[in-house]
Amino acid sequence: MHDLIVSKRFVSHVVKRHKDWIEMLGLETGEEITNFIMQVLKNPDKIYKDKIRDDVTYFLKRLDSYFLCVVVVGKIAVTAYLINHEKYDKYRKNRWVER
Repeated sequence: MHDLIVSKRFVSHVVKRHKDWIEMLGLETGEEITNFIMQVLKNPDKIYKDKIRDDVTYFLKRLDSYFLCVVVVGKIAVTAYLINHEKYDKYRKNRWVER
């Protein structure tokens, strides 16, 4: 997974739209966020493919009672957000296939 891309645009997006997990982890800089996401991409707890779009992959990392879901399109990370167990079960049933 070393060829995946975590861009400044990705960091800007998650800081604006999904700050909850960033604050939960105490990450403060773009470099810290990038390094954390790269670790998730290198060592996820689960990996799923999208049932509809074959270029979309979901990398999941357990964080307490949540999962951090990093969405990758092609080789580019596009977003990362927290999901609870209910959402995880729903997506696993309806949207994801195990990779």
